[in-house]
Amino acid sequence: MNNGLKALLIAASTIITCIIVGLGFQMAREAKQIGNYVVEELHQYRTAAEERDYMKYDAVTVYGNDVVNLMKQEFSGEKSGLRITVKEGNTGYSYENSEDVKRAQDAETEEYIVPTSEYTGEVVRNENEVIVELIFQKNR
Repeated sequence: MNNGLKALLIAASTIITCIIVGLGFQMAREAKQIGNYVVEELHQYRTAAEERDYMKYDAVTVYGNDVVNLMKQEFSGEKSGLRITVKEGNTGYSYENSEDVKRAQDAETEEYIVPTSEYTGEVVRNENEVIVELIFQKNR
């Protein structure tokens, strides 16, 4: 082979190699974008699954017994970071631990939650969209 043909063959090989490498980098970028999208979707799904136990109370009427059972469930173990507030008219009581649940069940205290009373729930989120409080307003 003469030198001109060899140079042409090397130039063509170099161009083909550059195109293949460029396509590889482009596919890697697209794969990264797809991966990020999938991770975000999974995060949203996980968040929705974790919050479904709380979201079922949002704008729903429940009985006082349901509110007390929720408090028992939430405050039975470690500190949950959730506050449950029960409002009756202008007064409201916040509950954050198992001792508070005992007061809510004691008919002798003013914080007593009547099991047959109806309450409408509301979910409160902080600036990071994390549920921090459930508010139950007593229906008239």
